[in-house]
Amino acid sequence: MRLKFDVHEQIILIAIVMGISLITINVLFFNSYQIGVFSVLILIGVPTFFQYMKYKTDREIEEKFPDFLRDVAENVRTGMTLPQAVISTKETYYGALTPHIKKIVIQIDWGVPFDKILKDFSKKSTPVIQRTVSSIIEIHRSGGDIVEVFDSIGKSSLEINKIKKERSSTIYSQMLTGYIIFFIFIGVLIILQVLLIPNISSFSPLEATEAQNIGSAYSNLFLMLVLIEGFFSGLVIGKMSEGTMIAGLKHSLVLLLLGYSVFSLFV
Repeated sequence: MRLKFDVHEQIILIAIVMGISLITINVLFFNSYQIGVFSVLILIGVPTFFQYMKYKTDREIEEKFPDFLRDVAENVRTGMTLPQAVISTKETYYGALTPHIKKIVIQIDWGVPFDKILKDFSKKSTPVIQRTVSSIIEIHRSGGDIVEVFDSIGKSSLEINKIKKERSSTIYSQMLTGYIIFFIFIGVLIILQVLLIPNISSFSPLEATEAQNIGSAYSNLFLMLVLIEGFFSGLVIGKMSEGTMIAGLKHSLVLLLLGYSVFSLFV
């Protein structure tokens, strides 16, 4: 059986192979902290970036889908069949949903059964879209009032999107608290590295080179803790504000960059 990967999946696969290869080479030959961090960033960063981009696209599709249903319902009211109503929306822009609509229109022109077209579309969509499309297929088969169903589904989808946006705005204070806690954590580590570690080394019977090596080891350890804390804090913030950890990847990226910059600046 031959596996097929799209462009994003191919890039992710290449990044994973590169990351694992760099980690292996680093462990066997170099044992460099910088190469290790770079390898982990490739191994984790590239897949998470594409996963977040997919999440953003899915969210935009969910937001635009009610507009599409409303336009189709209006076309059906004018006397069009459901396939004709869909074709009439091909010139309308629906953001990330637009390429899917154009593909559906092409399949309709080719004579592909409408139910199959909807099923193929839903397979690549989010669970919310899948449930909606499943209801549309059942109504279309049974000959029910498709306009009423579209209006009902469109209104429900709009309400769901509105609730999600209200949830994000009301939890802003908790998101801000997460950022503040992260910077307090960085501050504690900086104080330990700048004030406590040198003083401990000065009271110990170690040579200057050994004391410097210990200070460097703690610095690398603390920087790794900052990066780990930033990554997972961002995921938690995303879970609280938008209900999914994938949404926290943008917060993780911000915290990673800020944490690395602040720690490198003061240490």
